[in-house]
Amino acid sequence: MNRAARLFPLGLMLGMALLAFWLNVLTMQRGDAPGKIDLSRPEYTINRLTAKRFDAQGRPQQYLQAAQMWQLPRNPNVYLSKPRIEVFLQGIPDYTVTAATGRYHKQQKTADFSDNVRWERKATADAPAILLQTSVLHVDTIARSASNRAPLVADYGTSQLKSTGFIYQQDSGQLNLLSNVRITYAP
Repeated sequence: MNRAARLFPLGLMLGMALLAFWLNVLTMQRGDAPGKIDLSRPEYTINRLTAKRFDAQGRPQQYLQAAQMWQLPRNPNVYLSKPRIEVFLQGIPDYTVTAATGRYHKQQKTADFSDNVRWERKATADAPAILLQTSVLHVDTIARSASNRAPLVADYGTSQLKSTGFIYQQDSGQLNLLSNVRITYAP
């Protein structure tokens, strides 16, 4: 066997080691090393988001649209701009929430909406339509409820009510008004 044939594997290993060392040096000099992350800048941004969630039977459960969605580094919350969420009950539309801004808490599976919040429930055979307008809204996807402690105005069919705070339980369809309730009833 000649000398070149014996040295080739050794030269190949040496070349591979130098290449690995060089690539390691290049990657260590990058400006976005873990210690230099800007926590105030989004880790990712999605424009014109559309997402659908289905239940175990394949029926629609939630439908989300947003002008923009983003998440900050090391922050479990997801932020939304101009969110629109439609919630279904056994595949049938139950209510829709729109707002200027929103935040989804991944760990608690809750969402908070603010600025020009509109919560709307379409009329059914058993109940008239409801349009609730407020400044903030909290939605709990596990408890299947929506609530707030802020002033609100709600149009219930031809009647109107004003209140400070409410709790809506999706499973029972109950809307409880918490305080300072004023109702204008129009049959």
